[in-house]
Amino acid sequence: MKDKILNTKLTDEQLGLFYLGQEGFILKFKDKYVCIDPFLTGGVRGVDEWGFREFKAPIEPSELDFLDYVMCTHDHLDHTDPRTVAGIAAANHHVKFIIPAPFVDNVVKYGVPREQIIPAHDGDVIQDDDIVIRPLPSAHEELHQDENGDYFEMGYKVSFGDITIYHCGDSTVYEGQAEKVGTVDIAMLPVNGRSFYKLKANCIGNMTLEEAVLFAKDTQAQFFIPMHIDMFASNTIPTSYIPAGVEQYNKGMPYHIFTPGERYIFMK
Repeated sequence: MKDKILNTKLTDEQLGLFYLGQEGFILKFKDKYVCIDPFLTGGVRGVDEWGFREFKAPIEPSELDFLDYVMCTHDHLDHTDPRTVAGIAAANHHVKFIIPAPFVDNVVKYGVPREQIIPAHDGDVIQDDDIVIRPLPSAHEELHQDENGDYFEMGYKVSFGDITIYHCGDSTVYEGQAEKVGTVDIAMLPVNGRSFYKLKANCIGNMTLEEAVLFAKDTQAQFFIPMHIDMFASNTIPTSYIPAGVEQYNKGMPYHIFTPGERYIFMK
């Protein structure tokens, strides 16, 4: 996968998306590489002893020596994996990790040097040439804040030149969220939902498919990417539901169901 990413040629008007599974992506724009929520360790269920993944990680953390930024949305294993972030940091001494402020100390304990971490606060603007990153609060069932008012769960609105994406991490929809996000080109949203039974099993929920499609519509997204659909058999929905959901709630909206390791090139 590394060769595929590095050898992909793009114009200055194109964004390359490379899917890692669950909610993980590498985004390539010009000569910059941004990664969101990489979860690249653990065995495959039914294949490896103590395996819990549905598929093998498409790339190793040690191969990610070319990344410029790693953004983690919250401190759950499948979004901020201690072995993944430590492995990336060991292989890449220039990468910056953008981490919600309340758990920066945890990420340092995982093995990421503090000087490579940028704490994320609501309202921040992080700019690097034509890339602008804006952390925004997410509500994993509800909004969670620390004593300083910083949010434990955050999504990221990122502008790559004229292309803007919003990756919410794990989130339900809360009042005012769509207005806070504004207009985007690509909406990357979880669709696995929530339920009494999931909460009983200590599995905190996300947007339903209906909510995700309507949220994408509210943000006028040109392209919808459903997430949280493939890593864990017990916390997903059948992908066959997705076409019907788009047809029902925002007919005609372009969308794509990714396969781990897949490349997609987006242009407005």
